[in-house]
Amino acid sequence: MRRILVSLLLAGTAAAVPSGPAFAAAAKKPAATTQDPRIGLLEQQLRDVQLQLREIKASQADVDSSAALADLKRSTSAQYVDINHRLDAQTKASISNGRASFVSADGAFTLSLRALMQFDTGYFAQGKNPASVDLNSGTNFRRAQLGFQGTVNNDWAYNFIYDFGGYGVENRGYIYNAYIEYDGLRPFGFRIGAYTPAEGLEDQTSSGELFFPERAASVDVARNLGGAPSREAASIFAQGESYLVSLSYTGKKTGDNTSTGAAVGTFDAQEAVIGRAAWLAVSEPEVKWLVDGHITEVLKLSDAAPSPALNTIRFSNGPEVAVDASKTVDTGNIDAHHVREFGFETAGEYDRFYGQGGWFRYEIERRIAVPNPSFTGWYAFLTYSLTGEQHPYDPATASFRNIRPAKPLGTPGGWGAWEVAARYSSIDLDFLPFSTAATGGIAGGKQDIWTLGVNWYPNNAIKFQLNYDNIKVNHVNAPANDISADAVVLRSQISL
Repeated sequence: MRRILVSLLLAGTAAAVPSGPAFAAAAKKPAATTQDPRIGLLEQQLRDVQLQLREIKASQADVDSSAALADLKRSTSAQYVDINHRLDAQTKASISNGRASFVSADGAFTLSLRALMQFDTGYFAQGKNPASVDLNSGTNFRRAQLGFQGTVNNDWAYNFIYDFGGYGVENRGYIYNAYIEYDGLRPFGFRIGAYTPAEGLEDQTSSGELFFPERAASVDVARNLGGAPSREAASIFAQGESYLVSLSYTGKKTGDNTSTGAAVGTFDAQEAVIGRAAWLAVSEPEVKWLVDGHITEVLKLSDAAPSPALNTIRFSNGPEVAVDASKTVDTGNIDAHHVREFGFETAGEYDRFYGQGGWFRYEIERRIAVPNPSFTGWYAFLTYSLTGEQHPYDPATASFRNIRPAKPLGTPGGWGAWEVAARYSSIDLDFLPFSTAATGGIAGGKQDIWTLGVNWYPNNAIKFQLNYDNIKVNHVNAPANDISADAVVLRSQISL
């Protein structure tokens, strides 16, 4: 196009300009006073060509895209915001330490899957025990729990756990936890359902957080009187970072069946009240000290038959190695109108050291005219972290949890966390042992157990515990019934 215009311009110029001689002759003449019309025509043609060239240049130049770019940016930003809104409106899923959790878009609803597996292997080297006593070596799935927990509308919480383990020690297949909780009046809370009512420090230490495979016998006897897992109850509590106060009204356990069943405790379920108060008196990064007290009042014992019957209570426990249901101390059935238990516990942590202990007293008010019996028990233990970690404090339960490895196995230079532990446990279930049962005597036996252990935490989810137990049970009124044994137990655990 440009080439054609240039040709036209040259042709027009050639036609308008005279030849060389004519131009020379004309130059000698004086200038005309009026403009030649042909010059005006040529100027107009030049202006037209320039205008056309400008139009062509403008049409061929780069188009100004600033407005289009601004529109694109606005559109992209709107799409980005819309995508974020869509993502924010979706449920969020995550996995922390192997535990799957789900959270609604507004955070008001949560759900976490829970699992705990404990596989125990135990071996007994028995002394000269009575023929009726046979401490069985073997294996046992102490706990095999599956469940879930979470929150509803922020202020409501729920928890459901079913236990498929415990064969020979607990029922196989039973509701371990099933409760709802309201926390909208913090620091106060309310809970109802089946769970472990707050009874004491070691009682509220989670099964997966225990320092030894089994709780001390004195703790087991105390917690099973009106509490322990699967206990149907209602609780009110106040909880802060350094304190916990609770009051629980409790009934039967979920495994006690219904009024149509045959189990003891079926008819007119037991009623009890449990109170607990715990205070973290010292809380520093490397030093902590917790004091704890509790009391259990059994207001009414369960009936053993549909018709009114003589109510009884029975205290018994095993060798603190739960691979079978053996009972090494046992009072037998005791006539009872009212039962009370109370105790004091304390725990302290300094650098790598952790220590804990407790003392318990059990009292029975009889309905017959013989002396009212009472029993006592206590425990104390000390642990030392070989790798330097400390046991974190859990204000929700006013207890201490498993140490968390600073260098989990599989990380550079990591071998997990290691600790050693030692415990002494004693319970005395003798009352006037030289008297007959008719005159109030009870010969339940006195049990003393030394335990040495090593705990290995490869990571936050897995734990191995290896314990050696020296077990001695004395019957002052009948030495022939004494029991002695050495035991080794290995627990393999995964908790998610």
